[in-house]
Amino acid sequence: MREQSTTTRISHGTGAGFELEPGDEIRISTPDGAQGGDFSFIGFDQSVTRNALGWARFGRPWLVYSAGPGDRLYDGDAEPVFELVSYEADGVADIMYPGCWAEVYDDRRPGCRDLISRALGIDRRYLTGMLSFFISYEADSEAYRGLGPVKLNPDDHLALRALRPASCAVSACPDVDIPGWSAGGLEVVVTRAG
Repeated sequence: MREQSTTTRISHGTGAGFELEPGDEIRISTPDGAQGGDFSFIGFDQSVTRNALGWARFGRPWLVYSAGPGDRLYDGDAEPVFELVSYEADGVADIMYPGCWAEVYDDRRPGCRDLISRALGIDRRYLTGMLSFFISYEADSEAYRGLGPVKLNPDDHLALRALRPASCAVSACPDVDIPGWSAGGLEVVVTRAG
């Protein structure tokens, strides 16, 4: 059976939702090398994911800041829902930030938490985790200091594979002052498992 794929363009400051089945892949790219964004799914638990990845990498309860190819994203029951299959871009796939929301912006524009919860059809308070991509970070003894400069190129991308049925969403971050980003858009290609 031939694989089927669909392509969705997500404009700066907007989001879109997707229903995936086991084996389906979602590839998110920045066609013009300008835009970063966020990915989430219903039930995503960042804390459990950080802990599970710490155990997998170090054999102890250490928390990690980002996910790389081969890492899995977990729900609150510590069940893997997505696997990060590839990441080809400067920066990381961050699993620390919970995402921004309208109230943190002076102009009250929707943040990625607003965009993704709307795309998933859930209240914002039920959005429990976020993976932010194409960002960099620094950490010291006082704080995790993210959102450092990155250099993006056209078609930089990441891809995730669904390990079970999942409702997920992608937002093209509304921020315009993250070093290395400018207002652009994202392209999302969902490829259905044969």
